Amino acid sequence: MDDFALYLDVYGTLLVDGETRLPVTLWEGRDAETLSGWLHEHPGVEVVCRDDSPVYRQGITTGAPEALQISDRFHLWQALSRRVQEVAAVVCPPRCPRPHRKRCRPRSPMRPTHPRDGMRGGCSSVCTR
Repeated sequence: MDDFALYLDVYGTLLVDGETRLPVTLWEGRDAETLSGWLHEHPGVEVVCRDDSPVYRQGITTGAPEALQISDRFHLWQALSRRVQEVAAVVCPPRCPRPHRKRCRPRSPMRPTHPRDGMRGGCSSVCTR
């Protein structure tokens, strides 16, 4: 299942059969009540692949509490990428904290890093002074 934009601020929900990869149903909106109602009318849903929307989580939990909810590949990679960027922003400062920035050049795979870079972060360059 996933949502999509029909046009500005108007969304729709698409349900696809995971085995046949064919659309099952489509409706305007992305609310928990509609999803829950559809799942009540179609018992036997065992697995639902969805994004990280709390609205869809609530609709599935209410409509098919026994169904296994899994994240789709796109949203897993998106969340992982976002988290790696957050961690990298903390661990790897965007600018060299040393005042001699103009004397730094990009690292070469054959040259070691400057010993003062150590675990402090520093720039991703080799100091030439």
